[in-house]
Amino acid sequence: MKKKLSVVLTSLTALSMLAACSGGKPAEENVSKAAPQAEAKPVTIKIYQWVAVSDDQWQQLFVEPVKKKYPHITLEQVVRGKGTNPDELVASGEFPDIFSISNDVRSYTTLGLTQDMSQLMKKENIDMSKFDPAFTERIKLDGQLSAFPFYSSPTALYYNKDIFDKFAVPYPKDGMYWDDIINLAKQVTRLDAGFQYKGLHPQSIFAMKGGLPIDLLDAKTDSPIINNDQWKQLLTLYSNLMTIPGNEPKGGAFADVVNTFVKDKNTAMVISNMMPSLPEATKNGLNWDMVQLPSYKGYDGLKGLGDTMYMGVNKVSKNQDDAMKVLSVLVSDEVQTLMAKKYGFYPVLASKAVKDSFGSEMDFLKGKNVQAIYKGQIAPYMPSSMYSNHADVRKIFNGKVADVVAGKKDVNTALREADEEIAKIMPQIKQK
Repeated sequence: MKKKLSVVLTSLTALSMLAACSGGKPAEENVSKAAPQAEAKPVTIKIYQWVAVSDDQWQQLFVEPVKKKYPHITLEQVVRGKGTNPDELVASGEFPDIFSISNDVRSYTTLGLTQDMSQLMKKENIDMSKFDPAFTERIKLDGQLSAFPFYSSPTALYYNKDIFDKFAVPYPKDGMYWDDIINLAKQVTRLDAGFQYKGLHPQSIFAMKGGLPIDLLDAKTDSPIINNDQWKQLLTLYSNLMTIPGNEPKGGAFADVVNTFVKDKNTAMVISNMMPSLPEATKNGLNWDMVQLPSYKGYDGLKGLGDTMYMGVNKVSKNQDDAMKVLSVLVSDEVQTLMAKKYGFYPVLASKAVKDSFGSEMDFLKGKNVQAIYKGQIAPYMPSSMYSNHADVRKIFNGKVADVVAGKKDVNTALREADEEIAKIMPQIKQK
């Protein structure tokens, strides 16, 4: 290496002397301009997509911005599905260089994929203060940052203006309490000329708990923490909504919420992220708008965090540095702005300019209360147990909720029984 460098320097010196004799620029300038930088070795970085993206989004948000800044990097994606679930890919030794996941990265920690990315971040000069802190708290494992927030969902209360107009009921407003929303739901839940109008589809009781400091299990002990005033407040309100005559929802899946609002057009209000379905629905005549998520009395203005996608560098990737280069592009102001203004993703950066760009290139949002998605304050992060979503835990709790809605049990009894029954099965669950 030293021998090669000596030859290069000797040749450059000779050329500079020749240039000086003929009236050229000083030798030092020619040496500095002639020294080429080593070209980066071509590499393919694979990204694991927890949720599939459109071809247009893949090119605009991933491939093109990465290729522009790092021409040596080629991207490929692996989409979650049959045969490509995380455990299957880990077992085959084929898990991609970059992972993505919705909301909680701990399942990847169990698979041995997460790591403290602080050293990789330093190499790319990534300053964590650029992110909205509401998005980074939930992915710190033992104080270490294991992933980056990539985007979130613009969750709000979406409402059908035509239904409210039909029954001369005032529209929902920003800053309302849940009790106010339930009252509106009662007023627009009506049977008219044989057609049943429904007030509000909540999707599930869990979709309504945002803003309340509650979970099914304690994050440290995994013990149930259900029999308390906050759960009583929520279950009482949920039961009041679900027992409005005629408001019984059709299905509890996200697709059911979408269909009842944008296709059937028989539901006045929904709490969700309707953004992906609204361009087509607006063309088909849906007259809608949005307001900020309602809050609970005693927790004024607080709301939950929408579904958030996180991305991190796979601990066992052989391309750690280049994978981090890719992530640095994905969380850049340029990409985050494009995601917000053209595709309607809720940006994860603290930048006001990025936030203000939301929906600016989406014609169907013209004249809408777009700022509703930013109104209110995201509630402080409450760590949750990794068993809170366990099927057996949810089965017991959902059964008690159904008993309350059906009038078989009062709220206090249902929550006490749920607490006791879940406590009994937790030892067996944790042994599996």
